[in-house]
Amino acid sequence: MTKLTVKDLFEKKGKAKLTELYVTNALEAYAAEEVGIDIQIVSFKKDTLRTGVPTNKWFRDAHIKDIRNAAPNTFMIYGLGQLSSPEKAIEAALIARDNGADAVYCGNSPKFIQALRKEGLPAVSHIGLVPYRNTWTGGFKAVGKDADSAYKVYQDALAYDEAGAIGLEIECVPDRVAEMITKKVNLLTLSMGSGPNCDVEFLFIQDVIGTNTDRIPRHAKKFKDTNKSYENLLNDTVDGLKKFISNVKNNKFPAPQNIIKIDDREYDKFLNKIS
Repeated sequence: MTKLTVKDLFEKKGKAKLTELYVTNALEAYAAEEVGIDIQIVSFKKDTLRTGVPTNKWFRDAHIKDIRNAAPNTFMIYGLGQLSSPEKAIEAALIARDNGADAVYCGNSPKFIQALRKEGLPAVSHIGLVPYRNTWTGGFKAVGKDADSAYKVYQDALAYDEAGAIGLEIECVPDRVAEMITKKVNLLTLSMGSGPNCDVEFLFIQDVIGTNTDRIPRHAKKFKDTNKSYENLLNDTVDGLKKFISNVKNNKFPAPQNIIKIDDREYDKFLNKIS
């Protein structure tokens, strides 16, 4: 597949429905690219070049380059979370770009997005149910179900659009509200539980393939249960390690074919040298 650019993404708005997955390791990134997922996002810690802790308990804290190398032809967003200043956001985004990011996720206010845009750094932000701001919207629940809150979400979308965001995650907003926002903004809208009429359908891969060991959110769907496969892999790994210990204790490993030999004459010379 050919990697999309920001220009490509804008040209597809209103013409093609795109897909996006949050991934956490190289295997997931590789599989997502293999099947043609348009956009991937991964959390990014600029100080260690590693990812954050995902919901999949078997894979945590992968190196960002492993994920980037596993999906070299996919438009990749590195999630920066929230930064303490626009200058910090620019610094983090530059590090992300130097390590393979095509865009960054920045959960701060529009002025942060505006600063990134001025530096030519593509950025995506977030409206609706924003998990780390959920106290303002009454907890983990849908946002925009009444006229006033729907209008607030709409205003937020316009502000990020004006600031120069290339995309906006719209999380748990009524479908018709998200649809209207999508029609009114130039940026791409990313639906996370906000219906089928945004530009991009976005899910966490753990919810899609069943490796989420937490509660699967209402807006997600498990299309395949691969968690059993990971459990089988764990059992096979434990079995292999038990056999390793047993072979060592019973002097079956290392066997002759695992041992490096030295010629008898060379060994005698060696003994003379150390005597």
